Amino acid sequence: MLFLGTGASEAIPNPFCDCEVCRKALNSNDPREKRGRSAFSIDEQNLIDFGPDVIGAAGRFGLSMSHLRNLFYTHFHSDHCDFVNWENPRMSVTPPPNFRVYLSEEALTGLRVFRDLVLSYPSKDYARDIRFYEKTMEFIPLRPYESYTVDDMTVSTVRGIHTGRFVDEIVLNYLFERNGKRFLYATDTGPYCEENYEFLKGKTLDILIVECSFGKSAPEKNHMTCEAIKQMTDRFRRDGVVSDRTEIWLTHIGHKGGLNHVELRQVMRELVGTQIDVAYDGLRLVDF
Repeated sequence: MLFLGTGASEAIPNPFCDCEVCRKALNSNDPREKRGRSAFSIDEQNLIDFGPDVIGAAGRFGLSMSHLRNLFYTHFHSDHCDFVNWENPRMSVTPPPNFRVYLSEEALTGLRVFRDLVLSYPSKDYARDIRFYEKTMEFIPLRPYESYTVDDMTVSTVRGIHTGRFVDEIVLNYLFERNGKRFLYATDTGPYCEENYEFLKGKTLDILIVECSFGKSAPEKNHMTCEAIKQMTDRFRRDGVVSDRTEIWLTHIGHKGGLNHVELRQVMRELVGTQIDVAYDGLRLVDF
């Protein structure tokens, strides 16, 4: 498993920003301080999100996508879905993979409206691209709080407390189960709702990957802060979701949180304990 990107929508450093976090990251020799937009590879066949930095990250970290089978979208904000990247398979010398795209029902509705709008513009290039996408990608809508069989995995969905690009778009967080192991990928989201906690109750995780967009900032509705992560992990412990053996990794980290890599790690270990750590671009976890 590989973190292809661990930054929020603006990345770190944001080259247009002169805040302390971005300024330090820009001048740092520590690669952990430089974050592309978030994406995560479960393995060469399964990818979560396909944002603007994925193509470059795959090359840097040695990930082939020629065997991609399943692409899981959390939502369609531009840091998680970059339509320009969809052109890369079409430009392959070898035959590109056919793969399934999993997304919320509302996201698929928005995507179809967007497709029709693009096709209404008189461009042979757009029509060619759309035909290629529809030939190589199978779009599969998902509902929150349901479980699906995807190849050798069981994939369940809960709602990310966040707004998507399209009207009424539901954001999905994903619970993956395979070979007796479980991990939850929880970005983008604010503090979880009661339905999420009830759905996950008793499902002990081996790995929890959760966003930390706003660090030490004041409480947010649509993203997580350090204090919100403490509250989530405390509840997960009571519900049997997090045990002493659960690895907890932070991703989707933003400069507005006011903490660099080392500072965020220190703050979160004081709040949660030594089982929590801060992911960085290129970090590999044990195979799932």
